[in-house]
Amino acid sequence: MTGAPLEFHQAKPGDEEILVALEEALFPEDPWTWGMIADELASPFSTYYLAAFPDGPDLQVVGYGGVKVVGDGADIMTIGVFPHLRGQGLGKQILDLLVSRAREAGADYVFLEVRESNEAARRLYERSGFIVLDRLSGYFKNPLEDGIAMRLELTN
Repeated sequence: MTGAPLEFHQAKPGDEEILVALEEALFPEDPWTWGMIADELASPFSTYYLAAFPDGPDLQVVGYGGVKVVGDGADIMTIGVFPHLRGQGLGKQILDLLVSRAREAGADYVFLEVRESNEAARRLYERSGFIVLDRLSGYFKNPLEDGIAMRLELTN
């Protein structure tokens, strides 16, 4: 199932409040802090996007994502969609934008880490061409859980 096309707005310093609210709503078990978000937005290597429906009232944000590109590698730092909107292809649109940004910035590959229990996200990543690299014992906190490291090759 694919949802309506999303409109993307690049997040910038000053958007910390909305990103903190998104983190708390999307990842209540372990949200990023204001300081962590501020550091990411200030980094010349990181790009974050707010995702909204184009005809929604007052930029009704439905999710967001961020990618960091350093040298020939990129890391998907975060990606999330509100729970009631999942399963509609919105996460795929955000993921595609992040991968496109990594490619534009010269990355040859993209890494990400995902909770082992997040089967829906793992399926999305695998369908998008990511392969499993490794199991990361105790990688995630609150609650403690193994992570799965994945990689997408951008050069063929």
